[in-house]
Formats: sequence, structure tokens, C-alpha cells
Amino acid sequence: MRVHCNMGQPRLPDQGPPNTELTVHGTFSSTGWQGSNPPDIAIWEMLRLFHEQPRARSLYPHLAQFQPVPYVKYSGEDMKKEQATIFADRNGQVFMFRSFRARWLMDASHEVEEAINVLVGDDLENNDALRVKCQDGVRGPHWPIIIGHHRQSATKPMLAAWHSANQDRVDAFMKLKIVQRIINWVERVVEIVFPGVAARFRADAAWHYRRYGIKPLFGLFWNFCLNAWFRGQRRIHCNPHTDKKNQIGVCVLVIYVLDGFVFDDDLYTWIVIWEAGVVVQLPPWTLAMYPSCLFYHFNVDVDEIEFVSTKGNVRPTRENSTPLGRGGQDGRRSMVFFNQSTMRTGPATDYDTLAEAKANGHSGTIDITLTCQEAFERYVEFRPILPEYF
Repeated sequence: MRVHCNMGQPRLPDQGPPNTELTVHGTFSSTGWQGSNPPDIAIWEMLRLFHEQPRARSLYPHLAQFQPVPYVKYSGEDMKKEQATIFADRNGQVFMFRSFRARWLMDASHEVEEAINVLVGDDLENNDALRVKCQDGVRGPHWPIIIGHHRQSATKPMLAAWHSANQDRVDAFMKLKIVQRIINWVERVVEIVFPGVAARFRADAAWHYRRYGIKPLFGLFWNFCLNAWFRGQRRIHCNPHTDKKNQIGVCVLVIYVLDGFVFDDDLYTWIVIWEAGVVVQLPPWTLAMYPSCLFYHFNVDVDEIEFVSTKGNVRPTRENSTPLGRGGQDGRRSMVFFNQSTMRTGPATDYDTLAEAKANGHSGTIDITLTCQEAFERYVEFRPILPEYF
């Protein structure tokens, strides 16, 4: 397993801090229950540059100085040599994980596509009204199908609206072996890499079961989102956004590719974690875990970006750096597992709603530092290099 400690610059213009610290550079809400957006000016400037030119080219000068994290692939039996990647902040606190490619999932690509067809049905066929509605979606022009329990502003949790309206389809989807295998895979990886997150998710689920008699349908997660595509859409490629309504923890992004397509992930649809200053390659059949509520993130093609690298722990510039060396764009798809913050407030306060908790003396806030300490592991320890090491 490879450990990658991010040293990227996170903000516009080029004046960000030299290293990332989760509790400093993550965007938390004032109450600490969930994430938030960066300052409006940062959002406005980023979005302006993202949309100013095709393919977000106006952002390239900034992204070129981010830390690229490519993925080294092997074929055949040598796939076992592929490595996962841990991302740690300057305190050694892990904030992101990228798995190696899952050969079992790759071999089950046909089953994955069949499962998606069971869930989506014919909803996207000749549905011009829905296409128009999704065209200007914050995350992109795809259709996010969300199933599972949520509470939102209600007193008690309930099934998401689309889930309730399509119960038979959801039930058939959930019974498929490949779906259960993906859920189990996601659950195991979270437990290994983020045991603090997993422990809290399990404790929260136990509270909900005692209170309402419900359990998460997706292992550790209450919600599943399929990023569904309309006919003619080449790939799932997301615009800048934060999932600010999610709780402080991790969401899990699973990447796959449709049968018959060879997606060139060496060049296309990498993920930018803005505040962390990294641009990460996510090949199909991998998963990525990170606190999507705390970081602005989006997809970008890297075929025209000349990333720079330097020797030593210095911020890369064109003067002190050298360029790094540099299939198709169709068929890439994704699914997401996540937990919303409103499913956390009940277990943390022992009241149905935050308003009820505040009426009974609770502050209505939660300690951000403690939440992060409990959730995110410190697998990395930084020490000075002393003379006796030489």
C-alpha cells in the first residue's frame, strides 16, 4: 500500500497554504454536523474559470501546480501488483483512499450493467422533460437516482421519494448477488481504512434501529446514488461541487465502465480535490473514499495539462519544475454510497430532531476537531530527518 502525503496548493489565486490540514482547510458548517461551501468569492472564481472555456481550460494553469496522483496498471496475472493509495494531511491524518482495481468486479461487468438496467428501467428512454431538468444540474447533466432512508426536515426517517415510487424495482435490484457483493466490498474497505468512521456509522445505525426499527440498506450507508445517464451522454463527468449535506465521515465513489467500451482513464475524468491540491486518476473498477462534504471536487481531463514536479519539499513553479510525461472518452459511469448529516443528529443528541434537542438544552453544535479525530485515522507519522540516519 502506497502512502501519498499531499503537498499541493489549494486555493485561487496561487496563495494557498503549503500543506493541507483537514480541520483547517476542510469546509465545515458552523454547527459542525456537516460540510459547507467555501467562501462565495472562491466558488465564484473557480466556477468562472471552470466554465469560461471548453474542458475547463482556464483552470489548467492552476491545476498544473497541483499534485497529480496517477495510477500504475498491470495486466493479466500481474494485476495483483497494483497498489492502493492513502492520502494524508500534514498531521498524518488520512482524508482519502483509492483502492486498487477489483478484478472480480471487472470480470462481473455484465452483471453490473444488468443490475443498473433493473434499477433504471425505461425511465430515461425518450424522457426529454427529465433530460432538460437535469441539463443544468449542479453536479452535471446526468440524473442522480437516490435510494435508501433519509430524514431531511422530517421528524422521522423515511425512504427517498424515488425509492418509494419504485419499490418493486429497488427490491429486485437489492436482491441481485452483484449488488450485495459491491455493498459488502464497500463495507469491508471502510472498516479497514477508516475504522473510526465505520464504528460511528454502526453505532448510529443501532440507535436508528432501536428508535425506528430501520437498518441501513447498504451496509454502513443509508443512501445509494446511481449517476444515471441519458442516451447519447458519453460519460459521467462532474462539475465542481461539495456534498455539503453529508455528515462528517466518508462517502464512497465506485467507478465502472459499460460493456463494450474501453475508457482511457490515463487521460480523462480524473478527480480534483480542490482544497487538498491533488488531481487523482480513478480507473474503472476502483473505489475512492473521502469526506465529500468538506472538499470542493470535480472531474477534469488531464491530456492537455502539463503537471510539474520538483525535488524537495517546495511548492512547484514553472521556474523550479520539470513537466511530467503525458482509448476513448465513452462508457465511464459511477455510483456513490453516502450518509446525510440529518441521520447523525439523532444518535448524537438522542432526540428525533435537532430543534427538539436544542429545546431540551443541547447546544445544537458538535465539536469538529473531536469528530475528525474519532473518524479519520493517523497512519502516518512525520519525524525530522536527524544526522544519525545518514
